[in-house]
Amino acid sequence: MAGGLQFTHVAGYHAGVIIRSMLFGLPSKAKAAHIPWVTFTDPELAQVGMTEAQARQEHGDSLEVVRFDYAHNDRAIAERKTKGFIKVMIVKGRPVGASIVGYQAGELINLWALALANNMKMSQIAAMVAPYPTIGEVNKRVAGAYFTPRLFDNPTVKRVVGFVQRFIP
Repeated sequence: MAGGLQFTHVAGYHAGVIIRSMLFGLPSKAKAAHIPWVTFTDPELAQVGMTEAQARQEHGDSLEVVRFDYAHNDRAIAERKTKGFIKVMIVKGRPVGASIVGYQAGELINLWALALANNMKMSQIAAMVAPYPTIGEVNKRVAGAYFTPRLFDNPTVKRVVGFVQRFIP
């Protein structure tokens, strides 16, 4: 037994690391930061990387936390599955953890596991085009929530918005 996370998907991951190392002689080392876990309850609970508490302890004031509620997702509204949220912990523009509570959280966490495994930036997540209407849009919308304050802190954007607002009754 390898210890740590006791999930079937972790055992498969560990087997891949061993095979790459033993059979192919490739340098391989198991990492855990990008391993997701899911609790299949109603609603589902999913986590990858650091929790908010862990990220705050390690990164302090450099941590940003963004959140998006299922209640603002059109598909969740249509399916009456509006209880839940996604929360992403971000340091220097890169996610370090994601927590999802809600419908299909186990499916949604995959994107964040990919982002952590590949050290992706929030701008890469925001650039994704998500089909409409899907529950998966919550991933894109939480990335948008990260950039919204930055957009409106820009003086040029503020001037343009002010100019446009003068023409709207």
